[in-house]
Amino acid sequence: MSDVNARLALAVSTIAFGYFLRKIGLVDIDVGKALLKVLFNATLPSVLLVVFASLTFDAQSASVAACALAQAGVLFLAHFAFRGGGREPKDLALMTGSTVGVNLGTFCYPLVDAVWGAEGLTRLVLFDAVNQWSLLVFAPLLYASAVAGKSFSPPAALANVGKQLTSPCMLALFVGVALQVLGWSLPSPVVAFTSSLAAANKPLALLALGILFDPVLRPGQLRDIASLLCLRYGASLLLGAAVLFTTASAMGGACAGVVLAALISPVPLLTVTFAIEYGCDIGLGASAVNLANVCSFALLLIVANADFASPAALAPRVFAAGVALAALGAAGARRTRRADETPTPAAASASAAARAERFPRRRTVVVGTVAGAIESRRGRVPSLVLKPGVRTVRGRFHAAAAVARSREGNVGTRASFAAVARGGIFVG
Repeated sequence: MSDVNARLALAVSTIAFGYFLRKIGLVDIDVGKALLKVLFNATLPSVLLVVFASLTFDAQSASVAACALAQAGVLFLAHFAFRGGGREPKDLALMTGSTVGVNLGTFCYPLVDAVWGAEGLTRLVLFDAVNQWSLLVFAPLLYASAVAGKSFSPPAALANVGKQLTSPCMLALFVGVALQVLGWSLPSPVVAFTSSLAAANKPLALLALGILFDPVLRPGQLRDIASLLCLRYGASLLLGAAVLFTTASAMGGACAGVVLAALISPVPLLTVTFAIEYGCDIGLGASAVNLANVCSFALLLIVANADFASPAALAPRVFAAGVALAALGAAGARRTRRADETPTPAAASASAAARAERFPRRRTVVVGTVAGAIESRRGRVPSLVLKPGVRTVRGRFHAAAAVARSREGNVGTRASFAAVARGGIFVG
């Protein structure tokens, strides 16, 4: 086993140990969440402050920052693939919001530190300085705009973004930039204290990944998650191919590897936080994060073992993979919800109202029995005779979702039949 793979194996062992502790009941999800609070409020800001305050800006640093800006732009453009696909506002919010930004703090930081050491971590922190703006500024705006729709208020959304800018990670970056601009350095006691906290970031992050890892997917989630991940990885690999073909030689092999590792990093953990805040599907967000961690680790294993002696030679293969994944992701993103997927009660009511408006009002309507609707729930879709006035119209309907929801108490059968009387058609 090579030295790189040995270091990765050690990191994986720590992740697996965290998962093992949870499976045997010594820790639970709440412990993982508590570790995340420690990471985001103490150890990760310490890493950012220590590294950024001592960072030396040079041509290599400029190249890394340019790559980070390019990825922010590429992923922002990629989110448009999910718009216009007929998704519900909160589903659209989750898909578009989780397209931007990458999880560097709890995923890439410890693994890059394990493979490329302190120098690699220094370059990654510079990349993260741009990534934090995607996570804390652009992502909340995408969530808010998708949920609010036409009633979206930019001033209110920006006020919420202002709160994100006071997070410990952003404050650490602001202090680090100020120290660089002023030419000051941190006092020795502060360096000793923050360095001690920063040293704990890698093991705590790896343990948290293992404790929170949950590979189980709910039925119906795979298509949306696959579209999201293919689009993200495809767009990032296309950018990676451009980096390999143009600037990788000037950056150096190790720096190019760190940049590629950052580009292929997974869906941000903040996806779950934003899903809770904006009322989106929390399970879908958590599953996307977990599956992305697995995919990103597999890609990172390839990057860590790649030979960057001739980066341009790697570009065609990376480009081909990026095109294939981006095409699959874009195709999946444009697909609308399947007919057999049960919509939410609010979506069902909105759909019923929209359909009713497309049909003229009738004076009387005679519809089939509830037994016939129950038969349709079992997979048989009968024909019903609708009698608006004196004219007989034969039509077909899909009542499976309506009956299922009526049994759950979400949408009553009477309400569905009332919609028939109003619009002259049975709507589920």
